Amino acid sequence: MSASSPRELTTHWNGRLAHYNTHRNDEHLNALYEETLRFVGMHLENDLCRSEYWSRVPLHRRLAVLLYLVDQGAVEMTARHGRHQFIAAPHADAWVSQTPALRPFARATLELIAALRHHAARLSRPRKG
Repeated sequence: MSASSPRELTTHWNGRLAHYNTHRNDEHLNALYEETLRFVGMHLENDLCRSEYWSRVPLHRRLAVLLYLVDQGAVEMTARHGRHQFIAAPHADAWVSQTPALRPFARATLELIAALRHHAARLSRPRKG
């Protein structure tokens, strides 16, 4: 699932993000791409750089996998303070384990889901003031 452009990503979407396939103006898709890129590059970087797999994977690949998980319902995309947040669904681990196409990538995909959960846990901790 590598894509060099936001439009190429949509060819893999047949679930929650499938509506992007019919957008005539790429403005919304570009915004989703940029926001997701920012999230993966900033918020997940520390967790993913520790992974043998994800530390070698280009940022656009991380983005493609995350948006695929959103499309398939394994990750929920929400807005918080005007920014997209990505929250692993409670059934995400089971879904990955039960999806034949993901078997070769199950470990790496579960690492990404763990990074999302770790990020959510950091956000929920009270800040010292």
